[in-house]
Amino acid sequence: MSYLDIAPWRLLIVLGLLLVSALFVSRRAKLGLAKDLIVGAVRAALQLLAVGYFLLVLFQHQRAEWVFLVLTVMLAVAAWTSARRVDSGPATKVLVSRSLLAIAAGSALALVPVFAFVVAPTPWFDARYLIPISGMIVANAMNVVAQVNERIFASAKNDRAEIEQWLALGATAKQALGRQARGALRAALIPTINGLLTVGLVSLPGMMTGQIVSGVAPEHAIRYQIVIMYQLVIVAAVSGGTAAYLARRMLFTAREQLREL
Repeated sequence: MSYLDIAPWRLLIVLGLLLVSALFVSRRAKLGLAKDLIVGAVRAALQLLAVGYFLLVLFQHQRAEWVFLVLTVMLAVAAWTSARRVDSGPATKVLVSRSLLAIAAGSALALVPVFAFVVAPTPWFDARYLIPISGMIVANAMNVVAQVNERIFASAKNDRAEIEQWLALGATAKQALGRQARGALRAALIPTINGLLTVGLVSLPGMMTGQIVSGVAPEHAIRYQIVIMYQLVIVAAVSGGTAAYLARRMLFTAREQLREL
């Protein structure tokens, strides 16, 4: 296998293009994102470099407990980030445990069977497979859960009168919140479904592109990408559905009365 190496100084070219183009748009449209763009670009590079060296050490000295620790940190950061992105719901410290449960449920269902029967690395805790693939799945779950929670809590706040009318007419909490929950889950799943429908026609996914660029035969890279795409749909559906269920539990009391948030 062969690949074209990117010298560190060449990364500065891309950084320059990013800053010039993004800062131009930000200032032209008066978005006020100049500081965030600069900080984000620098942080992304530093974080990826740090992770790269960490993974190098991890790959050379693999231990199950270290891989498990990395996966745990991934889940914790994803849950915290997902909860922080919800402006209309409960406080972050309240929402983070529910976000963790939703992300973990979807990720487990998408990852465990695949690593047990499809990819099946040897040893089973091979970090070269577990860490990158798990990262993609957990990140997708994080985004879906954040979208579902934000939309459901915002809709419940805006449509409070409608929901209470349904309850007054004898509807259950599930029925009263049904329209809002379906809308939230549908909106969160659309990007994943669009990706599934247009993969290979509109874009070549990152994992497949990276493998091909590094010298892996396209037919092998495609098989891995198919597995990833299916996993992304699984984790989006399960994590999103779990988040919607938990959000409803937080919105209503045991007597099915709508809470004040």
